[in-house]
Amino acid sequence: MPTPASGSHTCRRPVQEGTTVLASLTLGLAIVVAPCRVVYVTDEATRFGFAYGTLPGHPERGEEAFHVVIEDDGTGTAEIIAFSRPGDLAARLAGPIAREIQKAVTRRYLAGIRGHVAGTK
Repeated sequence: MPTPASGSHTCRRPVQEGTTVLASLTLGLAIVVAPCRVVYVTDEATRFGFAYGTLPGHPERGEEAFHVVIEDDGTGTAEIIAFSRPGDLAARLAGPIAREIQKAVTRRYLAGIRGHVAGTK
């Protein structure tokens, strides 16, 4: 069963490989729903995170990985690695607008990581 996800909803379940999520983004009057599946989880002493791949119905085709790396001095660094291409005609036609949406979503990811880290101190 897919788990809903958006900028205003936080899921407290552990991230597990194979989990399907539905990310959403409101653009004016439209809501874009983007189904994804967790493809791997990293749980190491100094690096943890996960990656997901897009599923049919997502406007893009690709993967994104989110990790936190703990340095020797105890500081942490967030890593987001993404690759994608348009997944449907609308995304292809959106061109530069789609790229700006991707940038905005990445900023939301980073804000979420900062908020999570600030809340755990």
